[in-house]
Amino acid sequence: MSPAGKMTREDTTIVAPATPAGTGSVAIVRISGPDAFPILSRLSGIHPATTPFRTLRRCEVRNPAGEILDTGLAVLFPAPHSFTGEDVVELHLHGNPVLMEGAVRAACAAGATPASPGEFSRRAFHNGKMDLTQAEGLADLISARTEAAARAALRQLRGGLREAIGPLRERLLMLLTLVEAAIDFAEEDEVPALDNTQLIERVSEFVSALESLLKTYPAGHRLRDGANVAIAGVANVGKSRLLNRLAGEERAIVTEIPGTTRDSLHAEISVSGVPVLLVDTAGLRETEDPVEREGVRRSREAIATADLVLFLLDGSRPAGKGDREAYQGVADRPHLVLLNKTDLPTAETGKGFAGEGRRGVHRVSAKTGEGVEALVGSIARIVGPEEGAILAQALLTRARHRLAVERALSSLVRAKAAAGEGLPLEFPAADVREAAAALAELLGEVAPEEVLNAIFDRFCIGK
Repeated sequence: MSPAGKMTREDTTIVAPATPAGTGSVAIVRISGPDAFPILSRLSGIHPATTPFRTLRRCEVRNPAGEILDTGLAVLFPAPHSFTGEDVVELHLHGNPVLMEGAVRAACAAGATPASPGEFSRRAFHNGKMDLTQAEGLADLISARTEAAARAALRQLRGGLREAIGPLRERLLMLLTLVEAAIDFAEEDEVPALDNTQLIERVSEFVSALESLLKTYPAGHRLRDGANVAIAGVANVGKSRLLNRLAGEERAIVTEIPGTTRDSLHAEISVSGVPVLLVDTAGLRETEDPVEREGVRRSREAIATADLVLFLLDGSRPAGKGDREAYQGVADRPHLVLLNKTDLPTAETGKGFAGEGRRGVHRVSAKTGEGVEALVGSIARIVGPEEGAILAQALLTRARHRLAVERALSSLVRAKAAAGEGLPLEFPAADVREAAAALAELLGEVAPEEVLNAIFDRFCIGK
C-alpha cells in the first residue's frame, strides 16, 4: 500500500500468458503478486501450505462456475526467490489459445489484473532482481535474430555491463570522496592531500576505461539492431543479381532492361553473427520517369544511412560519366567498389574510384558466384565484431548506453582540464559527480520514469 493507504499498481496481482500467441503443445500462464497463491487456490484447489515450492504439480483449472477448463501443471515460486521477486505461479496448460484465454479470464475473476507489456520484468527491476541493463539484455535475448546476437544479449542479461560499469562507478565515488574531503578538511593533518597531478592521473584512468567501452558500441548496436548494406550503382550493372546471390534466393527481378528496379528491395542475411539488411537500390541516373525518379531519391537516402555501401561497376566495360557521377554520392560513405561480371573480359580496373570512404576493391560475378565468398568476408570484417569481441568484454548495445557513457566521459574530460588549469577542487569535484550520476543512470539506479516506460513498454505482455 502507498503511505496514504491507497492501493498502487505494485500492490496488485497481475496475470498474462508467458508464451507466444498461437497453437502449441504447451502454454504457460504467469501470475505474480501478493495474491498469486490464493488465486491459484481458487482456480485449482491447490494450497501453498501443502504444496512443495518450485515443483510441478498436476492440477485442474476451473472457471468461476466450477467448470474444468483444462488439466495441467502448476508450480509455485515464493518471494523473493522468483523472477519478479514476488510470489509467482505458473500454470502449464495445453497450448490452445482458447484454453489460455479462459485461464487468464478465470484468474482475473479470482482477483488478478491483466499485466501490461513488460510489467513482470519491470517488477523484477523494482524488486532488485535485475538492473536496467539486464532487463534490456532480456528483451534483446528474446528478439535476437542471430546466434551471436543472442550470446551478446545473454552476456548482458547475466550482468556483463553491470560488471563493467558498477566497479567503475564505485571507484569514481571513492575518488569523489577523497576530493570532497580535501575540500572540506584541507587544514586537517589526518586527511590525505590530493594535488592536481594526482587527480589528473586518476581521472585519466577513468577516461581510458570509458573510451575503451565506448569503442564497443558500433559492434554492439549492430549485433542488436543489425547493419544496413546498400547495393548501389547505375542501372544494369548487376545490383539485383548480386542481391539474389547474397540472399541465396530470387528476391529481385533480373532483366537486361535498365531501370527494372524502381524501389528499394530488401533481404536479410547473417554475416559473422550480425543481422545484415541488404538493400537493392534503383539505378542511380537522371530520368524523366516520375516513378523511377522517386526510386532514385530513395536510393540516395538508403546510401546516406547505410553502414556500408557496395558500389557496383560493370567490369566488362570502361566506367562512364554516369558511373562517376553516381560515385560522388558514395565516395565519402564506407564502401567497397565491386567490379562485377568477371565472367566476361575485363575492361575496368576501378582505379578512378578511390574516395575517402573506400574500404577495398573486389572482383565478383553475381552471375556465377565468383568472388562472392571473399566479398562476404570483407563485409564481415567491416560490420561484424572482431573475433572474440563478444566473449572478451561487455558491449554497449543501445543508444541509451552510448549517451550515458559519452556524458560521463565528457564530464571527466572537463575534470581533467580543470585540474590541469589549477582551478579549485570544487570544479573537478562537480564534474566527477556528474560522471558518477551518468553511470548510475545507465544501470538504472537513477532512472526517470519516461526512460523506464520507453524500455519496458517494448516488452511483450507476458515478460
